[in-house]
Amino acid sequence: MSRFLGKWLRDVAAEQSRGGGIPMVVPRAGNPFPVMATATWGDVCILAPWAEYLARGDLSLLRSQYPVMTRFLKAAAWWSRVLSVGRNHRRIWRFPFHFGDWTAPDGDVREWLRRGRWVATAYLANSYRIVAEIADLLGHPDDARRYRALRAEVVQAYRAVFTDGEGTLKKEFQTGYVLPLAFGMTGGVETATMVDNLVRQIDENDGHLATGFPGTPQLLFALSDNGRVAEAYRLLLQTSCPSWLYMVESGGTTIWERWDALRPDGTVNIADLGGGSDEDSGGGMVSFNHYAAGAVGDWLYRRIAGIEPVEGGYRRFRVAPVLGGGLTSAEGIVRTPYGTAASSWTIVDDTFTLRVEVPVSTSCRVELPDGTVCDVRSGAHEFTCTVTAAAVAAGAAA
Repeated sequence: MSRFLGKWLRDVAAEQSRGGGIPMVVPRAGNPFPVMATATWGDVCILAPWAEYLARGDLSLLRSQYPVMTRFLKAAAWWSRVLSVGRNHRRIWRFPFHFGDWTAPDGDVREWLRRGRWVATAYLANSYRIVAEIADLLGHPDDARRYRALRAEVVQAYRAVFTDGEGTLKKEFQTGYVLPLAFGMTGGVETATMVDNLVRQIDENDGHLATGFPGTPQLLFALSDNGRVAEAYRLLLQTSCPSWLYMVESGGTTIWERWDALRPDGTVNIADLGGGSDEDSGGGMVSFNHYAAGAVGDWLYRRIAGIEPVEGGYRRFRVAPVLGGGLTSAEGIVRTPYGTAASSWTIVDDTFTLRVEVPVSTSCRVELPDGTVCDVRSGAHEFTCTVTAAAVAAGAAA
């Protein structure tokens, strides 16, 4: 993918406006929307180069894209100050336009857009964090300090404006809890309260997710990384709408744009996005081949198989499988610049067996479900520990 992404990111740079905005479609190719700084969609100018660096370890792409990132963040900061009064409100990103919680199954397009400032502010905090790390890698320590300070201000603003200060949102919705949890914007008792509230919201939704494009990639991480592995697996294995396996059980062979693109009765959902009837619809934004919800694959690799880069290009990585959902085996392979990194595990009776393949010139930290940690270098390695049936079902180690 590197040649494709490198070329496409050059297109992103070429299409960036003088004010720092990123088009909603790149190349624009006649797209009618004005070029402006828009959260989540525009954050791709930071998220894609960062993901490519973690996969390949090549600093040259970060170096060439760094000016694009900083212009985008400057635009986001400018729009946050527009018509804002008070220190906290000047860090809440409201304008000019955000897609918000796009395609969330618990509302229509008006509700998705109304959630824009929650989503945008959380993504801004996350982008400041990533660009601070990039600045360190590129030898810009002053930039790194500035972006970390700005991130802290945005995190404080999210807490002060959107929550009661103790972890409960004044306006509750799943993505509003998912993003601060996944982006490391919470701490201590606040984190516990937020994750409890997220689980309550899922329970109140009959065990279903209610996240749109911005929240779905982060949902399972927000749960599993904050002590709610069982709840993460419950969502992953849910089979009724909305869920990933609902698409599979409905005959889907690709990921859909909308969770309910195909109704349980087999009809295509072309309902008007504004809440009108099928007769009033312009097509209902239905695509049966749209990757967004497929971002769950990241969790499959990084938590079930447990393979996660610690350093760009997997020069250092970890393997830390997260058990749960009744799964008794899993296998994952990542082709790194150094060779194949692989994780394969099984559970037979109460014995967990993990086999790890570490490429030449790399190192791996292996974390077993019982808490054992081992550092290994290139080669094939095998580890065992004891787990209980309850651990396999619920996601807790023996």
